[in-house]
Amino acid sequence: MNDQNFLERTRRLALCMAELHTSLDPESYALLLRILQGLNEAIVHRDTGVDLPFSAREKELFTPEFGRVLEKLAGYLGPHGMRVVVGGGIGEAGPYEGDGRERDRREVDAIARASGMCP
Repeated sequence: MNDQNFLERTRRLALCMAELHTSLDPESYALLLRILQGLNEAIVHRDTGVDLPFSAREKELFTPEFGRVLEKLAGYLGPHGMRVVVGGGIGEAGPYEGDGRERDRREVDAIARASGMCP
């Protein structure tokens, strides 16, 4: 990653966060910050996943629109951006339902293995 690319993504992330700080309600913004902190930890420790428990209220706040915002922000993180796959644990429903969740998890695990990371 070159410095110019990093600086541009950082600038876009900062602008987006400033806009979200004023447009999101305080609960949603706090949830967003908690999730971004988890993503940051994953980047720092080169983990392949983030497992954050959600309260019932946080699940309510995690709307499809909130998920799209999170996906956009995650695209600014990491050396090549990040792909966010949202879901619950095995046998547990996450904020997004769908049969693609397990397939996405397997794909992410395979990418991690191929990259020399332990899924």
